[in-house]
Amino acid sequence: MMMPNSAVQTLSLKEIAVLSSANSFFAKLMRRRGLELILGVPSLLMLSLPQPGVMLAQSEGEVGNPLPPWTPGMLDIHQISTGRGNAALFVLPDGTTLLVDAGAAGDGIPETDPHPDASRAPGAWIARYAKRHIPSGATYLDYALITHFHPDHMGQLSPSAPLDSTGAYRLTGITEVAESLPIHTLIDRGWPDYSYPAPLMDATMTNYRSFLSAKSRGGMTVERFKPGSPVQIRLRHEASKYLTFEIRNIIGNGEVWTGNGNATRLLFPPLDSLAKADTPSENMCSLGFRLQYGRFRYFTGGDLPGAADPGFPAWHAVESAIAPIVGPVDVHVVNQHGSMGEESEAFLRELRSTVLIVPSWAPSHPAPDVLKRIMNSRLPPSLRYVFVTDMRDAAHIVIGQRATQLAGPPGHIVVRVYPGGESYRVFVLENRAESDTVAAVRGPFPAGGTKAEAPQR
Repeated sequence: MMMPNSAVQTLSLKEIAVLSSANSFFAKLMRRRGLELILGVPSLLMLSLPQPGVMLAQSEGEVGNPLPPWTPGMLDIHQISTGRGNAALFVLPDGTTLLVDAGAAGDGIPETDPHPDASRAPGAWIARYAKRHIPSGATYLDYALITHFHPDHMGQLSPSAPLDSTGAYRLTGITEVAESLPIHTLIDRGWPDYSYPAPLMDATMTNYRSFLSAKSRGGMTVERFKPGSPVQIRLRHEASKYLTFEIRNIIGNGEVWTGNGNATRLLFPPLDSLAKADTPSENMCSLGFRLQYGRFRYFTGGDLPGAADPGFPAWHAVESAIAPIVGPVDVHVVNQHGSMGEESEAFLRELRSTVLIVPSWAPSHPAPDVLKRIMNSRLPPSLRYVFVTDMRDAAHIVIGQRATQLAGPPGHIVVRVYPGGESYRVFVLENRAESDTVAAVRGPFPAGGTKAEAPQR
């Protein structure tokens, strides 16, 4: 609920000047004043200047307090910040739960900065976070989806990784999550043979397949992602109450939904027609889906690449191929952590997202050129709100002033869509403790700024 006009507050000129020069002060100021500021990212100074209709509110999810729990009818999407890779928890309107990725990269190497700290492995932190935010009484995840087989999305095997309780496999990433939070259905791009575009036989994959074999015997269902399907990931508890909800599978292994019925087409040429150097990479094979709830739309696509490298085939530019199929959305997760060639013009032009979330964790995330394209684009919408899960010192130095244009401090990024899907807010939660304290709030935003079509049935 917004405050009435009589309660609108403004920042002083002194606060505005300081706010525009230091992102860290931005977070402290928000906590001290306990205010919600709706901000855009058009320019450094405009970030801090009050705009027509901008209001500061002490309402649901106020700064300095824990995030209020999910309630039926809401859609919560948590981009979890562990400093070690991607993990996103979805709590759907009827309480169905979905975990997308459970990264655990760089075990013990200097380039990682674990959150909340290094006392636990990422998989354990992810499971603990999920347990705090899934519906009260839930004891398992309805779905888990692994977008592709890289350590920062599925977990990385190391000699220090402990064995599971049966001794069948080691715990890292998704295998560690499942140790304390069982998974009903796990979906990935390779099951059951894991042979495309070439057999996957490294130690991490061998451990993962041992995990699948053991858990399948215990009742977990394993499925291969089905591009084009609107029902592979569905509401499992009270679907009849939420007929405007849909998760549409867009792409997997280069097989793309056409936008007509459940039909798909192949983006990648036959493997036997390609030079070895042109074979689709693991990133190119990432899974991507579009979620819709009422007027609200959201897209996530793992590490799908943007521009093709110079001299490489044009079909390597996966973003431009899928952009017209994804269409306008309210929020999207920036592909491949905002590295290098992502967020192409074609992608930005078609998606027209108001909110962009960068699942950053390494010193190279996000790349300066990507952030520049997002923030300096003349393509609609004119205001974009860019959030990051992490901002390493090296990245902050390279990015420079654009770091002060971000819509909030680093942390867990939570998109909360309100019942019916007509509006949403974005919350930033502290990532250095398990308090789930709100560090910043943006919104409410109206969903469906561009026309959202009804789900196809």
